Amino acid sequence: MPQRVLKGSAKLMQKLNTSLILETIKESGPISRAELAKRTRLSNPAVSTLISRLMEEGLVEEIGTADSTGGRPARLLQFNPKAGYLIGVDIGANLMSGAVVDMGGNIVLRRSCPSTKGLRSADILVSLMEELWAQAGQPAEKLLGVGLGIPGITANNGQRVSYAPAIGWDDFDIGAVVRARFPVPIFADNDVNCLARAEVWRGALRHVANGAALTIGTGIGAAIVIDGRVYRGSQGAAGEVGFWLLGALGPIEKRTGFGHLESTAAGPGIALQAREELRRSPQSGAILREMVEGDLERITAKEVFAAARQGDPLSQAVVNRATEYLGILVANMASLLNMEKVVIAGGLSRTGEQLLAPIRSIVEQLSPYPPEIELSQLQEDATILGAVSGVLELRESSIQFSHLSWEGF
Repeated sequence: MPQRVLKGSAKLMQKLNTSLILETIKESGPISRAELAKRTRLSNPAVSTLISRLMEEGLVEEIGTADSTGGRPARLLQFNPKAGYLIGVDIGANLMSGAVVDMGGNIVLRRSCPSTKGLRSADILVSLMEELWAQAGQPAEKLLGVGLGIPGITANNGQRVSYAPAIGWDDFDIGAVVRARFPVPIFADNDVNCLARAEVWRGALRHVANGAALTIGTGIGAAIVIDGRVYRGSQGAAGEVGFWLLGALGPIEKRTGFGHLESTAAGPGIALQAREELRRSPQSGAILREMVEGDLERITAKEVFAAARQGDPLSQAVVNRATEYLGILVANMASLLNMEKVVIAGGLSRTGEQLLAPIRSIVEQLSPYPPEIELSQLQEDATILGAVSGVLELRESSIQFSHLSWEGF
């Protein structure tokens, strides 16, 4: 069988080495040229040539000198995140939140606006991005790309939305719509995948090889990180854990809305259970009833958790049932994936240890190798940051591999 040979060029090697230099500066800067040569194992002349090019492009800057140990003090280099900017948008069913983000993941400015369903929401998206970029006051060439967090499934390398019922997009070419106004690289992914990307880039999953992000709010979704990268599955739909079956959750039937687990442990499911219990037992749940002044339709998961904290037995039972199922979910994920860490986000994560403590306890009981479990520190910025990190990843891969060719394949 003929061997597969990876063929490159001097230009390709230069780009790969440039990428290596830049990533080393990002991770270890401020750093001297001599230390760069040592860490990358490139020659001093090669490092100097590549640094000169990066400085011309504005990606690297000198910021002073190192402490002298004799001889001329070495000049220190650091990454310049202001060399370029990205627009990131978290697209929700009722609200769009957008931001201009520099290359270092720092949010420069942010804006939000009401959204709607269907194609009209695409017009709202473009208008929001136009407003953001106008207020950023940067020249067009400084916009490096657009990242979108979608409550659905994407395909075609983040250019097309396969299925997003929450916003009414089905087989929708969002990349073409955005590029008509902003001719830059576009990346779209599921919002929970974006959360995981953000945690890998700037959060709790940084330097974690195998982990997961779990969002618990209106629904329940997970994003899986394997070898430091988000695993999307064959159709971009990996992580739909809200549809997992955990025990006797009712008759087996086709689900078209919320999944089996979501009906018990997501926000709307928790509120629904509390209302049903209150109707069945009119004398119970006094604290919860008082919170909503007797109007059961006002009950949300927020009130149920608050009443549980105040000692309401009915609310405590509903919360205990939800956290038990969530603990079983994480334990099953841990057994399947052998994860180092799970990061939890979403609306219910605001309850903090009231949510996390019972989940940890159950996982420690059920899993032979329990992962660390902690809250996301990025919270509302996570989807935006994860979306723009996808753009940077696309740009990086195109730089590194655009000149490869295969022989004997």
